[in-house]
Amino acid sequence: MQPDNLFDQETWLEDWSVASGSHSQVLRVRNGLTPLCLAHGDSQLRWCFPPTWQGLLAMRPGVRRISGTAKVLPMPTCLVKLQFFIDRGISRPSFTHQVPPLSELRECGKVGNSTSAIESWYIAQAWKNSTAYKVFSCMLRGDESYRLLEFLHEHAFGGEKLQDLAPVYGVSVSHFRRLCHQALGGTAKSELRDWRVARALLSMVEGAHSLTSVAYEHGYSSSSHFSKEIRDRVGVAPSSLVDITRLPSE
Repeated sequence: MQPDNLFDQETWLEDWSVASGSHSQVLRVRNGLTPLCLAHGDSQLRWCFPPTWQGLLAMRPGVRRISGTAKVLPMPTCLVKLQFFIDRGISRPSFTHQVPPLSELRECGKVGNSTSAIESWYIAQAWKNSTAYKVFSCMLRGDESYRLLEFLHEHAFGGEKLQDLAPVYGVSVSHFRRLCHQALGGTAKSELRDWRVARALLSMVEGAHSLTSVAYEHGYSSSSHFSKEIRDRVGVAPSSLVDITRLPSE
């Protein structure tokens, strides 16, 4: 999907059809004082939202505005990535119904505009697991960014470089970098370093391994390399975590 924060400037849905392009995307909108009606070019499906409706719309290419107006609100978070990590922590049966070209998730009550406010609200929807959430989340899971995150989660924890991963994924290095930036919402190298540190720290908590074995297991060249990375990303030395994780010190 297109980056959720595509609309950094104030944008209205009248202008959106020009900017929507050929990719699926997530928009956060606030409806005007008249009903907002949308349609999909390849079907007879229609969606109408009442005045002042506010929430998330996940749309495939081909959705167009028929009538009404709505303000496109800034989205300071990457929902596909958030959905991916929610799915890593919550195991539920897959939604088996056909997913329409547009799915919506209404904001009931006041939701702030900050990253933490939107992410907290969306996580709460995941716990409630309503039918609307099931359809909406299924739309996110069908996006290429979600598939790329699955690929990175499987392949990018041994210190591999993007230029080595690109041919495995089947695209050029430059295109792979663009896809990673879109899926991760930032620089791939920095994000993947954080992932690797998080997984290494989790290994320290869950197992009784030495720091050296944890370092080698997660692709660090030495225990000193691993220690430096922990200090850079977390702010403390691994030795400070020995008592917490009950690791044998070296």
